Amino acid sequence: MSKLIGVAYCSKATQFSFREVDEILKVSRTNNARDGLTGALIYDNATFLQWLEGGESEIRQVFGRISRDERHSEIKLLSVRSLEGRWFPDWSMTAAVTEGQTLRGLKLVPHISLSGFDPYGWSEEDVATFMTSLSDYLTRRPAPKSERLPEQVAPRKLSHDPMVCLDRHLRRGV
Repeated sequence: MSKLIGVAYCSKATQFSFREVDEILKVSRTNNARDGLTGALIYDNATFLQWLEGGESEIRQVFGRISRDERHSEIKLLSVRSLEGRWFPDWSMTAAVTEGQTLRGLKLVPHISLSGFDPYGWSEEDVATFMTSLSDYLTRRPAPKSERLPEQVAPRKLSHDPMVCLDRHLRRGV
């Protein structure tokens, strides 16, 4: 497998109902186990937040499928990181779902409000803190932490194509 990377994105659910989550998770777990991917999915009946970890080519393939999936809109790439180890090593895809608008069971990070769940406003560090806290909670052991990727600060027009965003990060040598 190529270098281990982690990717987080959020999206709005379209043409999708809460009842479909179990089927999505079943298919994702099968595909992720086959492709050597692990991660977590948080869904509140309106918004997805997903963390995926694995090899670069496998991440690129699954993110490509997700970005073409009509059940997702407003896909925002939140984080791309090099990892020393997996944050969810035992989970081909763990999930936290709630039919309401509040993720009551995940009071993991005090400074991130999960009331009215909206990861679109989270920073890269918020995502990393939340996901490592979720990993620590699920595994009951410290998760391997990552280093932030070096980012050049330069004004540029951001692409609304999530695959272009992922490719830009991967070209930087994640």
